[in-house]
Amino acid sequence: MRAFAEDPAPLSWRGLVLGNLASIEIRHTDPGKGARLIELARSEIARLEAVLSLYRPDSALSMLNRAGVLRDPPLDLIQVLSDARRFGAISEGAFDVTVQPLWRVYADHFMTGGADPAGPSADSVRRAAEHVDYRELEIEPSVVGLRRPGMAGTLNGIAQGYITDRIADMLRNEGLDHLLVDLSEIRAIGARDGAAPWHVGVESADRGSLVAEVPLIGQALSTSGSYGFKFDAGGRFHHIFDPRSGACPQRYASVTVVAERSAVADALATACNLVPAATIPALLRAAGASRAILVKPDGSSEWIDA
Repeated sequence: MRAFAEDPAPLSWRGLVLGNLASIEIRHTDPGKGARLIELARSEIARLEAVLSLYRPDSALSMLNRAGVLRDPPLDLIQVLSDARRFGAISEGAFDVTVQPLWRVYADHFMTGGADPAGPSADSVRRAAEHVDYRELEIEPSVVGLRRPGMAGTLNGIAQGYITDRIADMLRNEGLDHLLVDLSEIRAIGARDGAAPWHVGVESADRGSLVAEVPLIGQALSTSGSYGFKFDAGGRFHHIFDPRSGACPQRYASVTVVAERSAVADALATACNLVPAATIPALLRAAGASRAILVKPDGSSEWIDA
């Protein structure tokens, strides 16, 4: 989005990016060029989804999961997996893109009629967790692979941020200096009008109100919370898994991270859900993020600086 004194009519796109609602809206004094930029962004999103989507059977990621190895992989897949492995090391395994076997165990359990509300058996969770280890990713220019049989990857904790960065960078390179991109993850290019910051709200635990309003100038923001997807009506089992135990943590309702780039904020928001608050400043510093906002199950919130 770009602000202009003459307030030209916005050009917008609404759709899904990796299964999440997303939108792009820009303002441009030249409607023809504005429409071209929207189309460029749509094309780039489609191209990246063909590489990184877990929901498309023909994507590079899906082919990797099926075969366990992918030769001559797209450069974007190499980059995202390399970044993911780095965040895995920085977080000491709290962030791990190989947690897909855990998703399968929980999904298979709760999709079964009459499923035990206590969740899948401890043994099945343990067996799935044995296939989770970011260190077993093989990443080379000519091949990417999953070294351990039964492994599978999901990039849902970093790919949205990666795509947001690519779109924001592309539009900035096309001359938009004041831009806010919201593709489930948020990236601000410059200030809203050259001076004033963009403002992004952080929701409460019940998502009924805002606990904070974050000003952004040239920064990115990402929120990850257990409310995003729940396997059971009570919300005890959700999509944020502890890669080390296979459990679904209840430490925070959500974590929001601010960083310079969306991919960093995206990955760190997931990782911070799994660690004590006292360790978060060091994790933020190591990854290049500046602050985090913890929303706790009781509704209280806490700001943590790097």
